[in-house]
Amino acid sequence: MKKKAILAVSLAAILVGCSYDASKIVPNFLKTPAGHSTNNYTVIHGKKEFNVIRSGVTFYDGSYITPEGEGDIILPKGFYYVSSDGGRILIADRVGNIMVLKSNGEEIAQTKLQAPLVSGVAYSNGIAYLLQGNRFGIYNPFINKVIYQKTFRGGSAVDTRLANPVVTSNYLALPTLDGKLIMINMKVPTEPGVIKIGQNRNYGNIIYLKAIDNGLLAATPSTLIYIKGGKKEYRAKIADLVVKNGIIYLLTRDGKVQKLNLNLDVIASRKFTYADFATIAAFDGKVYAYAKSGSLVVLDDSLNKYKVYSVGSARSYSYVSGKWLYIDNKKVDLSALNYE
Repeated sequence: MKKKAILAVSLAAILVGCSYDASKIVPNFLKTPAGHSTNNYTVIHGKKEFNVIRSGVTFYDGSYITPEGEGDIILPKGFYYVSSDGGRILIADRVGNIMVLKSNGEEIAQTKLQAPLVSGVAYSNGIAYLLQGNRFGIYNPFINKVIYQKTFRGGSAVDTRLANPVVTSNYLALPTLDGKLIMINMKVPTEPGVIKIGQNRNYGNIIYLKAIDNGLLAATPSTLIYIKGGKKEYRAKIADLVVKNGIIYLLTRDGKVQKLNLNLDVIASRKFTYADFATIAAFDGKVYAYAKSGSLVVLDDSLNKYKVYSVGSARSYSYVSGKWLYIDNKKVDLSALNYE
């Protein structure tokens, strides 16, 4: 699952202590065609994707996967997985209908919004959503009413990596299509605050959003931002990222695998010359970087050692769910691979 650091330190200071190396990935004649599977770590699941977004992949049979693993229920026909929070599952169809389910599949609420859903989350007191047309709002299912709604100009393109809203005990952070974060006070929902992140009004989708260490980490395709008291920024051509134990593992479209701390200092970096990176994962002391052309790089956590596997190119999508890397109609067991 496709720029300069604005920090209090200079670029030279950022690079001090970083491991950095330009390495070549598998050349064209070694690349494996899509669908290829002749090893003991690849499984053909044979399912066709119905909808692919950052938070999950829904298949035509109603099953779905999330970053944590396979979903426990089968979704109604025509609906796809959007998000989960506190045992509540938000699903939607392509004409504006949304539904909230319990983890066992029992329906909690449903309604039809004015336009198809782009992102959203169901929390204890309602549903926060963003619709096509860059319109965001809050729906209260207990009184069956939209209690707040506002439309922003811009945001003509929707990235399938678009992040869902984040809900904490104090605030709700909702990303718009034009690179803004809408901050809503959860105790007294008044006129929301706005934080601008994206640089392009029409193509500034926020592709990552996570509350971490009493701050908020956000990313657009060109900027990584951490907000805690002040705002720190790091510019990169961002393909994907994941956060583990306070460390940001970043994958860039120009072939870099990087580790950053929450100050957005680069603490390790390795560049692969031919890589068209798309999807990253990090667990059990290993980092996995998948390129759309079919190369899968497995690195140690320091990014010093690595091994390249040829697992087949992605025609449609790639997505990490649990220990599995899904590539179209197959999945690769990442835990079976090593960097030596």
